[in-house]
Amino acid sequence: MRAFATAALALAVLTGCATDAPEPAAPSATGAGQEAKWKMERLKADCMKQKGFKYTPFVMSGPKETEVQKKMAAGDYAAAKEVRTKYGYRIFSQFVYTDDSASGALVDEEQVLDPNLGVRMNETQFNAYKTAEGACMVKAFKAVLNKDVKDRIDVFKKHFDLKKQLAARRLDGDAELVSLAATFGDCLKGKGYAITSLKPNDLANRGEKAMLAQVGKIGKEQGKSWPDLTAEQARPYLATEVKDALEDLECGKEFYARYSPMSTAVDQEVEAQLPL
Repeated sequence: MRAFATAALALAVLTGCATDAPEPAAPSATGAGQEAKWKMERLKADCMKQKGFKYTPFVMSGPKETEVQKKMAAGDYAAAKEVRTKYGYRIFSQFVYTDDSASGALVDEEQVLDPNLGVRMNETQFNAYKTAEGACMVKAFKAVLNKDVKDRIDVFKKHFDLKKQLAARRLDGDAELVSLAATFGDCLKGKGYAITSLKPNDLANRGEKAMLAQVGKIGKEQGKSWPDLTAEQARPYLATEVKDALEDLECGKEFYARYSPMSTAVDQEVEAQLPL
């Protein structure tokens, strides 16, 4: 079992800016974009065959979303409180609850192993295989989604850029959310939290970013991007994270009731347009 980098670290991992961090988890194959993923995989397999390589269509199945998580994503306060009471923002909980995918940890037993990873090759064969795989992936994206991508890293960049654009337009541009964010921010300031932006997206991600910064600091002290922490070492940090997350939720109770379902809708649209 191992913790995985959250979305904030995923792009850095792929671009080599965080080489010690684990790979980001793939979105659930049951979510938006599933049909497109399988279409691209089948085209990729045909393309690889034409290039002389065997490739089995494969889409990783991510952790199943629990009913509580679904309710939280829809803006349910009770569900959010239940999740945050145990996991906080799901950052340090990854180190404490390593066998629980709800903590944010990537539980190996819950992942379907990629059948293409077990193929034995020498270095020359491997390099040729990866070159062919990259070219076939680019071809499949164009055929299925009519998207021009350069490579896998480019897919992640475009995915995150699209999410940033949609979130800025639909969430930061929502008049009611902006009003609710002002009240939310004032409440957090009153509790002693440093608030540098009252934009809805910035406020909603404040706590998680703060915890990720703490993880990064610990990793830097260890000479790594993603630290090695035992459950006991991580528990004090998780306690601080849970306190922050619960106070954040109380201050933003009305804010999250509107923000969460809107944010979920953005995520689903992005995954449908540019599945990872």
